[in-house]
Amino acid sequence: MDANGIQKRMTEIQNNAMNDPSFQDALGKLFSGKSGYKPVIETKQVIIKCKNCGKIVEDAQKFCDECGTKIIRE
Repeated sequence: MDANGIQKRMTEIQNNAMNDPSFQDALGKLFSGKSGYKPVIETKQVIIKCKNCGKIVEDAQKFCDECGTKIIRE
């Protein structure tokens, strides 16, 4: 599995865990010591734009669909 595949799988696992009530309950109990505490879990969305044309591209893309420029992540 390549790096992009691993990243996609990790994101999928995280999204599934965040929607699982038993995981949320366990995490809340870990943070607060009380069952039923709902922690606020924030995820940062990274917006990647093509340097050439400015089109927003997906994280896994290596080249821009619009102009073909190689996507460079900083």
